[in-house]
Amino acid sequence: MFNMADAFAQGSKNKKSGSIKNTIFKSVFLCVAISAAAAVFAMVIIVFVLFGSRVSSDLNTDTRHAASYMNMLNDGGYRLEFLHSMYGSDNDERVTYIAADGTVLYDSDVSAKNLENHLARPEVQDAVESGEGESHRSSETVGEQIYYYAVKLEDGSILRCSKPSTVMLETFLILIPAGILLMALIVAVTGGVTRHITARIMRPIYDIDINNIEGSTIYDELLPFFKRIEEENKEKEKTETIRREFSANVSHELKTPLTSISGYAQMITNGMAKPEDVNMFGLKIEREAERLILLINDIIRLSNLDETSGVAQPENIDLNEVVTDTLSHLEPQIAKRDIQVYYSGDESVISGTRTLIGELAYNIIDNAIKYNKQGGRIDIYVGRSPGGIDLSVSDTGIGIAEEDIDRIFERFYRVDKSHSKTVGGTGLGLSIVKHVAMVHGADINVKSKLGEGTTITVTFKQM
Repeated sequence: MFNMADAFAQGSKNKKSGSIKNTIFKSVFLCVAISAAAAVFAMVIIVFVLFGSRVSSDLNTDTRHAASYMNMLNDGGYRLEFLHSMYGSDNDERVTYIAADGTVLYDSDVSAKNLENHLARPEVQDAVESGEGESHRSSETVGEQIYYYAVKLEDGSILRCSKPSTVMLETFLILIPAGILLMALIVAVTGGVTRHITARIMRPIYDIDINNIEGSTIYDELLPFFKRIEEENKEKEKTETIRREFSANVSHELKTPLTSISGYAQMITNGMAKPEDVNMFGLKIEREAERLILLINDIIRLSNLDETSGVAQPENIDLNEVVTDTLSHLEPQIAKRDIQVYYSGDESVISGTRTLIGELAYNIIDNAIKYNKQGGRIDIYVGRSPGGIDLSVSDTGIGIAEEDIDRIFERFYRVDKSHSKTVGGTGLGLSIVKHVAMVHGADINVKSKLGEGTTITVTFKQM
């Protein structure tokens, strides 16, 4: 029989299991990889911003220091000589010395004669007004993005230093490969770690023994799932066993009357039967045919009940009236066995299908007659109880052994097979009772003692 959990445990061979493993791996890997990549990207941006801030801060500090020193040099020639020595061609900073009226007196990168008046520049204006100023813009002279910082000297002139953004860009370009390399390393490590974690997560699932759930190490979240699988497997095994037994029993029960019918018919056809025995053989054929018809009808009823999940069009049924009609139909059998029937009933209305309730009552009372002692007694009660409305039938018959009570509702199961041959029946009566009760949402309770009798109580819900 196919075992769902065993197939589930074969992770490498089962597509669903592989899909779960891949899903866990992808989910964990993507979460970690994306988080790591985002962290590396954020780190690169933060380093870039901090470096840019550090570059501008260093430029501002250098400019203020240079301005302080120039304030100590009153002579313009000394100032120009100082600037020329400090900001040569190999310095990445550009310095511009501007007179109070905006005239460029010195520039470390371009000849001062070729430069226009700088008084209108934003950083120069801010320096004139507040003592210092800064701006970030594209330089028309050098043709790139420049950061400017200007400081006003004591004599009203302006010292301006600048640095191109290419310094920060170069730093960023250096950080990108380092960041990519770091992300690749993180992804590789993440892949290995994630694969290991996924294997550890899946291992308890692969190792589950569906036949020993309690002894298996299993996640609490998955325990109800595997419990359900275990229950379904047991139910399937039970159903399969019942199906096989039912098929075997049906074959046997059909074969017996058919064999008798065929045998008697052949004896009559071949002239082997004496003329005075023909009527007897015909009667036996008729009885076996009736038995066969009863058996087929009961099998059809059970098949219909198996396909019924509830009462489609329920009606109000007086259970007291149903039992009274059933007793009238069974009066010949009661008289034949010389059984005393004591019946007490109140008007008790239930909801359901009258035909099915009639079959339920008939089969319970019929069993109480068949398996009773000659001259025995049957007590029948219909009325309200704490659980609902009861139909209770007690007999003084052969009784049922305790180990057989749970099996009497199985199809074709007979407690006393030797006795069953004398009383007849199809062996499906109590199976029909069980299914009718299930369809109507009723409960069945059986109490019995071997050699003393049996009580079967069916409790219907009150309306």
